[in-house]
Amino acid sequence: MEKNTRSATAQTFNFVGMKKLLFISVLVSVAVFGYSQGKVEVIGGEPLDKLVNNKVASVDTNNLWGYRIQLYFSTSRTEATKMASKFKAQYPEMAVEVYQDYYQPNWRVRVGNYYRKIDAQKDMHRFAAEFGDVFLVRDVIQLPSLR
Repeated sequence: MEKNTRSATAQTFNFVGMKKLLFISVLVSVAVFGYSQGKVEVIGGEPLDKLVNNKVASVDTNNLWGYRIQLYFSTSRTEATKMASKFKAQYPEMAVEVYQDYYQPNWRVRVGNYYRKIDAQKDMHRFAAEFGDVFLVRDVIQLPSLR
């Protein structure tokens, strides 16, 4: 009858590895808890306060990123206005969500304030049948109204 030495060796190896892992985790926890006792005092002054305020001002914003559907993009202002008017006539419930912007040298017409991408995709497919080549763009959207 043969002994299975392979499994005995594997079990010994796992036991040694577990002992090492346990030892390292005990060392780390002692170091963390041993040095975390006490207070931290930051000595800075006006220059440090200025830096902190600048950082807070650059991060603190009311911009909400979401999605809009772009209906038109070209250099013609009259065509952009026609497209926006056509959309407002066909979808009066979304008339306040039509944005006609000029970014030199192009005009663009975007609609909607979608927070979730799936909602924008549903409407995009609905609008594509009537307005042709429409696509989804990531944009800063208006904050939703609380009703």
